[in-house]
Amino acid sequence: MSDKKTIGIYLEESVINDIDNTISRANCSSRNEFIRAAIRFYIAHLQRQDYSDILTPAYESVINARIADTEERIARVIFKQAVELSMMMHVVAATNDISENKLDELRRQCVAETSKINGQYRFEDAVRYQHGG
Repeated sequence: MSDKKTIGIYLEESVINDIDNTISRANCSSRNEFIRAAIRFYIAHLQRQDYSDILTPAYESVINARIADTEERIARVIFKQAVELSMMMHVVAATNDISENKLDELRRQCVAETSKINGQYRFEDAVRYQHGG
């Protein structure tokens, strides 16, 4: 015995025409089958909206946690680089006698050069410059 129940529905003529024109695209063999599929589709659509109210904050929480983790890793790498750079600057300052004026001139030059090459500076570039290249 079937669990189907007969009910009456009233549809506008234009809706019935739309069903008849699209019934084959929906792989349905009757208006009844088409309407049943359409109702199931709409129910699923509404349930997805309900789930998105629940799932969206969960996804947002996961994404925020991943971003925070990535930010923390990047910050640790930048800190390590800053320590190494600080050590190098102290070694250079201890082994060279550079005047304040020369240091200011060097900073302006480095800012201009780094801006020009969009921060893609390599040690080889500095060596080349120091040897007149």
